[in-house]
Amino acid sequence: MRLTAVASMLMLTSCGAEVATTSQDSTPVIPPQTSETTTTGATSTIAGITDAEAAFPARLALTTSDGHVVTFSPHDDPVVTPGVMAPTGKVVVSADSHAGRTMVEWHHVRNDEISAEIQLDGDLHPTAVAQDGKLVALVGSSGTTTTVVLATPSQGEVRRWQFDSVLVPEAFSNAFQEGGDGLPIGVFVIEYLAEHTYRVRVIDTASGELGLPLNLRDKSQTVDEVMTAVSRTAVFEPNNQLLFTLYQDATEGGENVGSFIHTLGLFNGVWCLDVPRNLGLADHPGALAVTPDGSRLFAASSTGGVAGFAVSDITTFGPDMPEARQTAALGTSAARVAVGASNNEVVVALGGSLYRLDPATLTVRDSFTWDMDVEALTALDDGSIVMVGTGRMTMVSPDDRIMAERVLPEGMNDVTRVAAVG
Repeated sequence: MRLTAVASMLMLTSCGAEVATTSQDSTPVIPPQTSETTTTGATSTIAGITDAEAAFPARLALTTSDGHVVTFSPHDDPVVTPGVMAPTGKVVVSADSHAGRTMVEWHHVRNDEISAEIQLDGDLHPTAVAQDGKLVALVGSSGTTTTVVLATPSQGEVRRWQFDSVLVPEAFSNAFQEGGDGLPIGVFVIEYLAEHTYRVRVIDTASGELGLPLNLRDKSQTVDEVMTAVSRTAVFEPNNQLLFTLYQDATEGGENVGSFIHTLGLFNGVWCLDVPRNLGLADHPGALAVTPDGSRLFAASSTGGVAGFAVSDITTFGPDMPEARQTAALGTSAARVAVGASNNEVVVALGGSLYRLDPATLTVRDSFTWDMDVEALTALDDGSIVMVGTGRMTMVSPDDRIMAERVLPEGMNDVTRVAAVG
């Protein structure tokens, strides 16, 4: 196994197959030639729609590449919160340091209210939030020394450790000690040995000692491997409690050795999943998505390649490396790629070209073009898509027609995630 990280959530991976599908394009729907389709009051400039903003899901949250969460409700101004979102997407924890003290705030995404705030000693910033949205890990650094603090809204600071290494907490274990104080048994951290070289460790919350994670597919084994790569994108799968992170540009002695998906099981287990080489993800942008039911994982490349994995293949014990069940070649490439999945379909965006795929076979069901460079998207259960790019957020119907559109705040960085949160 091999790896590396650059802030964000992370973890391990395996290899794949080579089956291509042929695109079955439908007649493209020509979108409006202007981005000025936001609403004023209850009117809309989209023909035939009286209230375009109301067509969006009641609550949307966009995550940007510079660590901000931007929340939208129909007819309300967007709210920008710098901080780290909990895996469930319901809470964002932010921190502001001044004069050696840090104010930590818990923001509820559903209503943008600050539910709690505490003060901690030191200049700290959050890096990981637990599943319940309450427990947060914050770090403070000084050269090769890292201070790690755990805190909750009700108790304030509950743990503080100092390590003679560079650590970044990534996630909390979902296992708890019997008779303990309510803390998970461990905090998964990335230990940086160099800029793009690291290994996965676990802080024992009872003793404060750094230990080794278990092998996700064989809990009788521990994992102690040094990895070299760059973290590009991550996605959390709540049903199986898995955090998938795509790593790229991996090199060993100057040789390109491909890409992989780091898989972290929050019940204490890691695995490194290889990505099919024909996707070209070692040196091209990529994206990940999982179905809401947690059964399938998808990796997409800006070269137009897509791979589908059965999550059960990754989590089940076995001596063989799990491989992609299907791959597809869409016949289009772009500077960037975005992917989203519902239980009924996978949607891949390559620039302004969008493809709807069957999640089981990766056969192209439909494709259309749009006048935007799509940065991120989400596929909803009813077949509609919310996509973000070129300074605006657009929703299209199951038959690829515009339903709603809204101009984004000026100066926003690239969007890495779109989520309907209520």
